[in-house]
Amino acid sequence: MKTFKLVGLSVVHDDLHRQEIPFIDGLIINKEDGQNHWLIETYLDKQYEPIFFELQKRNDEFRLQVTITNRSNDPANMIATVRSITRMNNHISVLMDGLLVRSKTDLAEVVLASLVEKGLQGEALLKEFKRQLNERRGFKNEEKTRIQQ
Repeated sequence: MKTFKLVGLSVVHDDLHRQEIPFIDGLIINKEDGQNHWLIETYLDKQYEPIFFELQKRNDEFRLQVTITNRSNDPANMIATVRSITRMNNHISVLMDGLLVRSKTDLAEVVLASLVEKGLQGEALLKEFKRQLNERRGFKNEEKTRIQQ
């Protein structure tokens, strides 16, 4: 098994809506079972407990996007289930099982295709492409500015 630092986490509600979940710390473990199973643990503020409690209560799979090791990496798509929620004073630890879903289409291609479909061209296309790609990768404007400096 290999362990990696988790640097970004989002619950995907549908193709257009994802909810970024800010967390204090997190890790993700590749079970190396040949079937792309991963274990995800996040330590976060207790205010996010209802989200994960509802997902656990439904006992249903949900889509998750995780960014591993570095914020500049593309998010990986997973199908996940909540294994456990542990309360720790004003925080919670959420343990999830995940199945890595390999996307046939690169993130950049998806973003570009949607913008071309909207009719964007030239400089407007380039500017919006960069903005959306950074947003989907989990960069905030201040982070992007700091990284570019």
